[in-house]
Amino acid sequence: KPSRNRIPGSMDALKITLKDLTLLSRDRRALVILVAMPMVIIAIVGSSTGRLRANREQSRQGLTMEVADFDRTVSSTRLAGFLASYENVVVKKTDIPQEFTEDQVSQLKTDRPNGESDVRLVIEPGFESTMREMSPTDLTSPDKSSREKGMAGIHLALSYNESAADPMMEGLAKMLVKMSLQTAILPIIAEKVPVLRGAANRSKTIPEPWASTTAAQATTTDTGNRVYQFFIPSYTVLFVFFLVNIMGRSFLDERDMGTLRRLRISPISPTSILIGKTLPFMILSLIQTTILMVSGKILFGMSWGPMPWLLLPIMLCTSAAATSLGLMFSTLAKTESQVSSFGNLILLSSAGISGCLVPRAWMPPLSQKISLFTPHAWALDAYSEVLTKDMPRIAVIGQSCGALLIFSALFFVVGRYRFRRDD
Repeated sequence: KPSRNRIPGSMDALKITLKDLTLLSRDRRALVILVAMPMVIIAIVGSSTGRLRANREQSRQGLTMEVADFDRTVSSTRLAGFLASYENVVVKKTDIPQEFTEDQVSQLKTDRPNGESDVRLVIEPGFESTMREMSPTDLTSPDKSSREKGMAGIHLALSYNESAADPMMEGLAKMLVKMSLQTAILPIIAEKVPVLRGAANRSKTIPEPWASTTAAQATTTDTGNRVYQFFIPSYTVLFVFFLVNIMGRSFLDERDMGTLRRLRISPISPTSILIGKTLPFMILSLIQTTILMVSGKILFGMSWGPMPWLLLPIMLCTSAAATSLGLMFSTLAKTESQVSSFGNLILLSSAGISGCLVPRAWMPPLSQKISLFTPHAWALDAYSEVLTKDMPRIAVIGQSCGALLIFSALFFVVGRYRFRRDD
């Protein structure tokens, strides 16, 4: 088989591609699983783990506070009203029965809020009367009394959502309560400090709740849908690289049947053979990615960003990197057990370190740097730029696609070297 008899050309690669596409299309069950499995996992993970991420997104948008007013006085109403007037603070009033018991008050103080509420403020009976009994010095310096006796000393109690514990949020909630308290009790202070009557008169009107303003309505977004902006591209990238195992088994089957040997002794260049063997899986990868993206938009309300056309080069470069990695792995793996063990090891470890399973922003700085040695991380950066930014930066997307093409070229060169060495 002298090298001069080998005829490099695109027609040879095209014939091999068409032949392999025909073989792949016959295994319809595998094709359905290849697309259906990612959709099922995205739906399950998005509806369970996704809720935690949605809560984190919600907390970034603002603070949601429950207010249980057992005092039902002018001062307690003013306190809740001024809390609700702060920007990005949403106050939800807890329904209190007309007749209540001490046990009901204690239960709300003890139980932690859940769901969308970040904080619960319980205004206990006797709040206003306690304020009236305080001296002018204590009234004009609420920090002093609250630090000495705590919130309980002025019949207030704060509890926090256990699923979103955040010391910064807790400190912010306490500060907002103290600031609102100072304004809410101005009429009481003015009765004891006449010089403050003017300020008390100006604060008689409680501002409109921020949640009712036009600005609040404009910033309200569906955090549940935003969750899928992360999960769908992440799991799409994860399952695109699952083609590594499929390609490895395909090469093993053809090696066992003698197909690869017949191709090697034919007048076709190794490059044309490898291109022909890789292209069918790249086409399959693009089909899988397209179906997942379209399904994400239709089923989960995922946005494609302001420039959807930018998804095309990302999909092409990601599929090229995945299939080139599959090619390299196929020329390295020699047995079925090697394909299964080493393939899964490569896939799961690279997915974990790259940010496919958890956002890279949650990782330690060192892990974030290490992740850049995987093509997955560059693909995720590009998808994130298109899907989550109001104005995607072309330079960032170009850099990510360039890195993916470098990975593709590197994997292909190593695969070609191994293929020629086995020749």
